[in-house]
Amino acid sequence: MPKKVIRTDKAAPSGADYSQGWEVQGPTRFIYTAGQCSVDKQGNIVGVGDIELQTRTTFENVRGILEAAGASMSDVVKMTVYVTDVADYMAKARHIRAEVFSPDFPSSTMIGVAALARPEFMVEVDAVAAVG
Repeated sequence: MPKKVIRTDKAAPSGADYSQGWEVQGPTRFIYTAGQCSVDKQGNIVGVGDIELQTRTTFENVRGILEAAGASMSDVVKMTVYVTDVADYMAKARHIRAEVFSPDFPSSTMIGVAALARPEFMVEVDAVAAVG
């Protein structure tokens, strides 16, 4: 099964030790994104202290990677959401999922964590999309 790394300027730049995503081709193409946080295309953190804005920006980064591979948010079949405060996310940002995904939501796991890669980050999302 051929595979290729996804590198795009439609999302925040990746760090030195991970890829923005991968495309795996076969009868169905699978696209795997790296964990995305609230970082703009210039590498600046967006929405410090604002879980809703961080969630929106994070989903936009996931969308940018998928679009670079010819996929969309409607192709996402699995998603993992890491949050530093589950109650805050559930109260202020969970509704964003209904704006981003169709009623056929992806399979999803939410994990409460003590910290993410940067102390300003409140949410991180990685996704798997299936196309074809």
